[in-house]
Amino acid sequence: MWAPALEGGVLLSTRGSDFELTVGEDLSIGYDRHDKDIIELFLTESFTFRVLEPAAAVALRRG
Repeated sequence: MWAPALEGGVLLSTRGSDFELTVGEDLSIGYDRHDKDIIELFLTESFTFRVLEPAAAVALRRG
């Protein structure tokens, strides 16, 4: 999957229990702006991503 924030790539394990994702309970929606044709809203949610097994993610670099 392409990710513009990364140079190179990352190989991730899919075997399970190597990573933990915790999603918060603070989901919110709000108003940003509008014009005559469009109303823009935003959606926010907090989350934490933990690496439980460092060997489960390997950086891929050129050269």
